[in-house]
Amino acid sequence: MAVAGCLCSLLGTQASSDHRLADAASSSCTSLFGRDPLAAPCRLSGAMDEGPPPPEDVVAPHAGPPLKHPRADSDDSASIESIRCDSRSVRTLASDDLDYVHENGRTYANESYYLPCVYKPNNDFVEQDRLSLQHEIFVRALKGKLTTTKLLPSTRRILDLGTGPGHWAVSMAQQYPRAEVVGLDITEWDIETTEATLGESGVTWELDDLDVWGREIDVDDLIAKLAELDLATNMIHRDPIESPRKMHHDTGLSDATSPSNLSQESLTIDLTSLTPQLEPGWHFSDKFELIHLRNMKGTFTRWEGVYEEIYKSLSPGGWVELADWDLGQVPLGPSDKIAMPTLRKLYVAFMEASFRSGRPLGLFYMHHSYLEEAGFVDIQTTHVNVPVGQWAEDEAQKSLGKMMFVLGMEIFEPVCLRLLTRWGSKNKVWTEDELRADVRLAQQEIKDYVERSERGEVEGWCASFKWITARKSWHADR
Repeated sequence: MAVAGCLCSLLGTQASSDHRLADAASSSCTSLFGRDPLAAPCRLSGAMDEGPPPPEDVVAPHAGPPLKHPRADSDDSASIESIRCDSRSVRTLASDDLDYVHENGRTYANESYYLPCVYKPNNDFVEQDRLSLQHEIFVRALKGKLTTTKLLPSTRRILDLGTGPGHWAVSMAQQYPRAEVVGLDITEWDIETTEATLGESGVTWELDDLDVWGREIDVDDLIAKLAELDLATNMIHRDPIESPRKMHHDTGLSDATSPSNLSQESLTIDLTSLTPQLEPGWHFSDKFELIHLRNMKGTFTRWEGVYEEIYKSLSPGGWVELADWDLGQVPLGPSDKIAMPTLRKLYVAFMEASFRSGRPLGLFYMHHSYLEEAGFVDIQTTHVNVPVGQWAEDEAQKSLGKMMFVLGMEIFEPVCLRLLTRWGSKNKVWTEDELRADVRLAQQEIKDYVERSERGEVEGWCASFKWITARKSWHADR
């Protein structure tokens, strides 16, 4: 079975309440991978039991050359003008500006982001195929819905931030044909194949890196804090370390000029001149009614800033929606043997590596307090349990569980590969061969456990999918 994907999505941990969202692993793994005495056994959400499942053949493999459809990636593109108004607008990168990094047989968009991407010259579409499958699981988990927000048919502008291959953006454009849908990502994907599979949509595709907060001091502080952390107890709340907001704003400025008193821009210090310099924001040329983010853990260094920019980029009454998933409670297994020990080892290792990279993984970024502080109201959360394997009795759940099992098997290598061979865990930097060997062991452990659960020998296992939505007040200043 091919190996590709996003282990951080699979192996983050999540508590059952909004204010205890796990964002990293325990060094002993007992609190995150064992049975929670306060949590109920894995139960499939009743919402997922309604209605027939969609057709089985929903993810088309890559085959043959993609259809040609120009992407808006140059200054001459008219579609770029729809999102750019002046020199302060979000800059749009040309495809020639992308500086790909090739490591361990995979291609990455830059030096910092941990997941691989598509690389057309080498015909490497493994990650895109995995994301196609992942998109379908999200849709099936919501019984065919694309969003949990309450959008009006008159919705005018929608932004899919971190759009990837664009499955969600294309589907939303087809569902809301009057809306301008913008799909924005840090790197190019094979959009042509997505539109050939799902149908033409008129989505505006843009390239940009919106992480304007990635400073080296943040990385240094994270690594220093990692040595002090007890991952079993410190990693169950919103912030893995001291609030990045506090670190970022510790400039020594007077109250009158401090960043806390600046509504539109934050300040940094130019050490050569000691003159405050305005930090650029996102500055979209027009507001959106919905900004959507999915599977974005480990993407930004400063989530407070992200939510501030999202808030400013929405029209009054506009919505933000975040969606992500994790493994929930990984069963312990028989009393005489801990289930999936290699998987647990890899989880702790890559969580430690994510700290060392400066972008801690986990679902802490979905904590409702981030949204509250940014000014959002009407914050709502949706949880859906998705079976791993075909142990459920309901046929629709069996089908969904089969897809989830495939995703779990294909998620390990890409997530671990860069994190552990470049930044390493607390104890070591791994070699490519070491990592691939442990990935194969972890995959076999998952396969064995899922087969036993399907025979009724061990407890069924559910992944936890989560959506959180929030609205900008109708009375907010534009």
